[in-house]
Amino acid sequence: MTGETQIIGITGPFGSGKSTAASFFESKGFIKITLSSFLEEALLKSGKEITRFNLQDLGNLWRQKEGSGVLARKALEHISNNKIEKAVIDGIRNLGEVEELKRTDSFTLLGVVADRKIRFERVKHMNNREVLTQELFDRLDYRDLGITGDEEAGLQVAKCLAISDYFINSNDENGYKERLGEFLNKI
Repeated sequence: MTGETQIIGITGPFGSGKSTAASFFESKGFIKITLSSFLEEALLKSGKEITRFNLQDLGNLWRQKEGSGVLARKALEHISNNKIEKAVIDGIRNLGEVEELKRTDSFTLLGVVADRKIRFERVKHMNNREVLTQELFDRLDYRDLGITGDEEAGLQVAKCLAISDYFINSNDENGYKERLGEFLNKI
């Protein structure tokens, strides 16, 4: 489908630095595709508010109806339709998405991790979605990681991290981009 397209997939809990990594790769010539953008577009069309819960619920619904790799298929279709040669896919949260992307010629999964306290401090100041309290962060984080009992169609970030090809810890933001550059040189 994608021929010689080089694809970097990024997984990790929210606030770990996935979007920073994706923007770094974008600055190196990769086209950034954020899986949640497909969900955000659908929420906007339906008139629903874009919140993490609504994004999670809609993603789970789509995976139940269209299979666990649905968001990855949408990303691959975008890559194919636009003849993209280097893509970075931000926000992989389900094993079905990883399986779908591994069918391509050149896919590497990067797991981005950071301590929970650091992630909470990062996301509580983000203004693009709802304001997060520690309690709401914990509920969303456990659901995102897939440790709340959701089935195959649910979020599975912890499982995606477990099968990542490479890991980068973003606790130290000063050396983070340097480590991303080292990763890019390895693949």
